[in-house]
Amino acid sequence: MKRKWMSLLMAASLAIGMFFAPVQAAAAEPDPLEARQDFYEAVNAEDIAEMTIPADASSTGQFQEIQNKIDAELEALITGYAANLNELDENSVEYQLGAIYLCATDTAARDAYGYGLTMEGYLARIEAASDVEELLDICMELAGTYGIQTLFAGSYGPDLKNVEENVLYVQSLSLPLSKAYWLGTDESSSSIRQLYLWLLSSLYQINGKSEAEADALSAQLGTLYTALAPAQLNPEEYYDPETIYNVYTVADLPGFFHGNLSLETFCRLFDADRDDKVIIQEPEWMMAVGNLMTEENLPLLKELTVSTIFVGLAGVTDMQSLDVVLTYNQKAGGAEEKESLEKDAMSTAISMLPDFASRVYAENFASDEIKEEVEVMTEEILAVLRGRILNLDWMQEETKQEAVKKIDSMTVNAAYPDEWPEYMDAIRIVSPSEGGNLVDNYLNILSVGMRENIVSKDEPTDVESWDGITTYEVNAFYSPYTNSIFLPASILQGVFYDKDASEAENLGGIGTVIGHEITHAFDNSGAQYDEKGNFENWWTQEDYEMFARLSRQVVDYYNGFENNGMQVNGEQTLGENIADLGGVAAVTQLAVTKGLDLSEVYEQYASIWAGKETPEYAYMLMLMDTHSPGRVRVNAVLSAMPEFYEVYGVLPGDGMYQAPENRPGIW
Repeated sequence: MKRKWMSLLMAASLAIGMFFAPVQAAAAEPDPLEARQDFYEAVNAEDIAEMTIPADASSTGQFQEIQNKIDAELEALITGYAANLNELDENSVEYQLGAIYLCATDTAARDAYGYGLTMEGYLARIEAASDVEELLDICMELAGTYGIQTLFAGSYGPDLKNVEENVLYVQSLSLPLSKAYWLGTDESSSSIRQLYLWLLSSLYQINGKSEAEADALSAQLGTLYTALAPAQLNPEEYYDPETIYNVYTVADLPGFFHGNLSLETFCRLFDADRDDKVIIQEPEWMMAVGNLMTEENLPLLKELTVSTIFVGLAGVTDMQSLDVVLTYNQKAGGAEEKESLEKDAMSTAISMLPDFASRVYAENFASDEIKEEVEVMTEEILAVLRGRILNLDWMQEETKQEAVKKIDSMTVNAAYPDEWPEYMDAIRIVSPSEGGNLVDNYLNILSVGMRENIVSKDEPTDVESWDGITTYEVNAFYSPYTNSIFLPASILQGVFYDKDASEAENLGGIGTVIGHEITHAFDNSGAQYDEKGNFENWWTQEDYEMFARLSRQVVDYYNGFENNGMQVNGEQTLGENIADLGGVAAVTQLAVTKGLDLSEVYEQYASIWAGKETPEYAYMLMLMDTHSPGRVRVNAVLSAMPEFYEVYGVLPGDGMYQAPENRPGIW
């Protein structure tokens, strides 16, 4: 199995940066009166009261407890590899993980090498560039050789209109921070902006600028980012294929860069021809950045490029730069303390070699028995959703049959991949004892990945590929362009799945996760892809108009919820809200069919979303996350379930009550 590197497409996930609750088989039984007012609080109040956010973290919860357990397991493995490196086969996965960890903890070498000879050479070339075209040549070289994004980025990924083939995706400069932070007028947004400018200034000073020069350059870049921000898409728009699928050719690219982009350089680096198809996800943004590509702006463009490199590589270079990054992360997330060097080194090693870490985690901790049991549960939930689609009263038969095709064609990937990517054999980490250092090893990893991306561009998309999905991160995913769901080994444990728990409890845990991911095939984004994963309309016009109206009801419904004094953005969270509603509805029906206790299902469901976070992190999620907050994911979803009212006797006037006409329901 080859790996399709650097994919610019997005998989819908259960939770990005979300928090979950103490690992236990069963949720707390709530007081009936309290359950009717605030179900999330009734189930989770005691657990939340006992939760303490670690000093170096921004959140905690039951989900995080599972992640902490996994992190400890991986740490024990990798530090063991590092301690016994000389006894390991130099070509083994274990050796590479141990060697990169030793490089990450070799503080003397990190200080000695800094950005390394290779990147210092690029920085010197950037400074010496005589015109915009020469500067863009350097940026394209960084992108085509290492996948490093500065003023330019490009990589191959599945063509949304024909996912069996790959197409070239091209981007320009990426806006640091969410556009909401650059445009926000509130104190929190201003604070994050100033913190980011402090980060830039600090890195400039570490790399030779005076404090006054560094502050001036950072302020100039901040003003530029603020001016550019309106041209960037909003978070929810990246999930809309109609918005991001914009077809051009290689020959069109210079027009986005004031004519300063060399097609000869581009075609050589990306193995492309002038008439090759190119997808630009954000043409307006690329044009806004491209408008800067004039000779008079050359000094500014150089600073944009250099600062992007400083920020992007600071975490793998010298210790002073790393300390600045850790301080920034601490303050941005509202943590009390910075992350330790040891913890950061472990995170760095794992993030640099994610497939290697996935493999050793799966080989040491994944359960084949649980994998098989979860696959059976998934088939049951797929069958329920298939039946629910066939019984819809708002959809015509023609559209129903197309929807059923998606259900019947869906690929289920549980626990771990059957094959590991071939690129792994090409990576060889040079250990400190051999003269290796972190930054050079990192660049080598990036170069292998980018080379693999380009070399394999003519190979068909593998629907069972785990590209970008690990076995050790507690999450689950749906890929619209392969019509596949992924349930990694990491989430098949603890509060989600426990062999000693009841079937109802496991349905409330992993069952709702499975239902959520399947329903992503029919959310506002997934509904635009067919059973093969192609961006292709399979709806009658009448049915899609009805789907749009029902989706609007979901938006309006969630707009009525708040969390920590902030209104939920129903547009931004629409896809995840549809998935939550559909997943819980399907599990509810399955539980009723089997005669299971729905209270166990609902209480377990509520427990998986329990957690707490710092105000800074909570604010960040409300601005950027496409998921609703945990409290809303519980209360809003269950308030839309008729069965919930029957189980808990919810009546008008109760906090959990929603009038029948206000309860959204699509699937």
